[in-house]
Amino acid sequence: MAKQEQPEGAPEWMVTYGDAMTLLLCFFVILVSMSEIKKNERFQEVVESLRRAFGGYKGAVGAVPIQNVSTNTLISKLLELEVPIVLKHKGDADEEGIHGREFRVTNVRDGLEVVVGGRITFDRFSAVLKPRGRTLIAQTAERLRGYNTKILIRGHATREPLPEDSLYKDARDLSYARAKAVADELIRHGVRPIRLVLVAVGDTEPLVRQAYTEQRRALNRRVEILVTEELIDDYAGRAPRDAAEEPSNGR
Repeated sequence: MAKQEQPEGAPEWMVTYGDAMTLLLCFFVILVSMSEIKKNERFQEVVESLRRAFGGYKGAVGAVPIQNVSTNTLISKLLELEVPIVLKHKGDADEEGIHGREFRVTNVRDGLEVVVGGRITFDRFSAVLKPRGRTLIAQTAERLRGYNTKILIRGHATREPLPEDSLYKDARDLSYARAKAVADELIRHGVRPIRLVLVAVGDTEPLVRQAYTEQRRALNRRVEILVTEELIDDYAGRAPRDAAEEPSNGR
């Protein structure tokens, strides 16, 4: 009886190709898993899995300690509350806000700065906080207390010429007064003064460039509160030795 011929199997290169594809798939799965790591324990689990998969190695397993823990914690918590800031045609000068959407968080520079509290707006040519602005600042202060990160208070003004009887010299002076009003309110609600940096932008950074109506100009009369990744200790330098030993005049 004739021996039945067996069908030929897959070529040898298919086995190698299949192994390569499997390894690539595992590699990308590991990359995705590591990109979503939130805690050191999860990181250690991934490292231990890699050690077992690739034959093991001796040595300590752990995550590199991260400095500025308070920075990462604060910014992470704020970004969990992130709500996109949408440009509206109606300003905050006269109209009522949308209930439940007053407090906002938006990422300015990834991992470096976030804007919290939304925009605090002012009446025309004024640096006096409105009741709604005070409420918003109180909500913001509650989330910012207890950390060591630096906070930028950026004051803005419109390009309208100031009236002759204005209390302020120019738009930059007005923007500084607005930033100081917000800073004073944050301090009143428990935020340490050493954390606050006031920035008077003047009329150089309008939110709405073509602000031809009062409602749109109202969006440019604002103060923004930015949380940075920089710490108080980053600015606590020592006095230069030359300056400390500098003799007084007449010696």
